[in-house]
Amino acid sequence: MRRATASGLLVILAFGIGGYVVVSRALRERAALCQVCSRPIHRGQMFVLQMRDGARERTCCPRCGLHVRLRAPERVRAAWATDFSSGRLIEAERAIYVEGSEVMTCCRPAPLREPGIVYERHWDRCLPSLIAFAREFDARAFQAEHGGRVLTYAESLVSVRER
Repeated sequence: MRRATASGLLVILAFGIGGYVVVSRALRERAALCQVCSRPIHRGQMFVLQMRDGARERTCCPRCGLHVRLRAPERVRAAWATDFSSGRLIEAERAIYVEGSEVMTCCRPAPLREPGIVYERHWDRCLPSLIAFAREFDARAFQAEHGGRVLTYAESLVSVRER
C-alpha cells in the first residue's frame, strides 16, 4: 500500500513539475517585450543584439534593433536579424531588408482607447515596417507580393536614422 501511495505521489509530483516548466516557459516568452517599443517579441521578425558587456538584447523587429544600434553603437558587438523566409538568425549586416511593405507584424492600425475618447495613432516607432531576408531573391519576391522597397543594411540604417 505504501509503495502504491509513494508511486502515486511521485507521478503527481512529476506532472506538477512538468506543468510548472511548460507554464513558466510560456509566461517568459509571452512576457518578452521589446526594449524600444514595449511590444511583444515576434520570433519571425526578432532582432538580436550582442552587447559588449555580454548581454543579449532582443527587439521586436529590425527597425527597433537598428534604433538601439544607432543610439549606442559603442555598446553593440554584433547583431542578427531573423530571416523572414526561414525564421533563422542571420548576420544583420548581410541581410537584405524590405521597408514599408503591407506586412506589419509589430503594429496594428487599431484605435487607441481612453475613457470617453477613441483616436488613432499616426506615428509609430516600428513604422514603416522593416523585414529582413537572407537572400535578395526572397526579398524581391516578397516585395513583388507585398510592396515596399528593398534596402541593404547600410540603407536601412540611414532610413532608421532619418525617421
